Amino acid sequence: MKLKIELFSDKPVVFPRGYNEYLQAMIYNNIDKEQAQWLHDKGYAYEKRSFKLFVFSDIIEYGQYNNTEKTITFPSSISFFVSSPVDWILEQIAKNIISSEQVMLGINRLSISSIAVIKQPDITAPSMKIKALSPIEVHTTFELHNGKKKTHYYTPYEEEFSELVNSNLKKKWKAFYNDECLENLKIVPLFSGNKNERIRYFGTGPNKTLIKGWTGYYRLEGSIGLQELALDAGLGSRNSQGFGMVELVSEQAQNSSNKN
Repeated sequence: MKLKIELFSDKPVVFPRGYNEYLQAMIYNNIDKEQAQWLHDKGYAYEKRSFKLFVFSDIIEYGQYNNTEKTITFPSSISFFVSSPVDWILEQIAKNIISSEQVMLGINRLSISSIAVIKQPDITAPSMKIKALSPIEVHTTFELHNGKKKTHYYTPYEEEFSELVNSNLKKKWKAFYNDECLENLKIVPLFSGNKNERIRYFGTGPNKTLIKGWTGYYRLEGSIGLQELALDAGLGSRNSQGFGMVELVSEQAQNSSNKN
């Protein structure tokens, strides 16, 4: 299940790079306090890892980047999606947001325009085309001989990209369902070149994190159950920071986009 949250202001909405931090804060702030604290601090455990099991998209509307100010200016009405396989997370977000008159996102004061509950489509085939609504990222962190750590972000053209997406999704399955997933999923990019590479920041302060991910169209092949979980929980890492949200798209939608 997913939500579409629409907000409006009386002037254009201006964010610094790394605005995902504001959307994440808005999500946590609209979950009941005790459960928000549990989700943030503990979440759904898999071995030593913790999954929050929600994901959100980029702001849907086009934003104009100002290279001098390092800001992004959006129109006065903006919207984004949030999805999760956990019903109570979305129920609390919807209930609390709809009862709020206004929210603060950074320096922007916005009013609630609408919030729509959207049922995810039924998956009936072992293959589907998807569009990334926020960059999909998977990485490995290595320790160098001098003790420093280095992070390698994989591209969709490397085998490890699909392998890590599959492994991560199976861990989410185990954390959510408390059961091993014996099936697998493969992700195949339906594009070439580097036009869909995205370099993003999470956060806006001195501790902001630079993250590399990929948007674009893909084909998911394999387990129907894992496909469904991908739509709800996201693909790859850092989903609760606004990475890896995907949606099912039609052949016509992809072809139309490729022509533009």
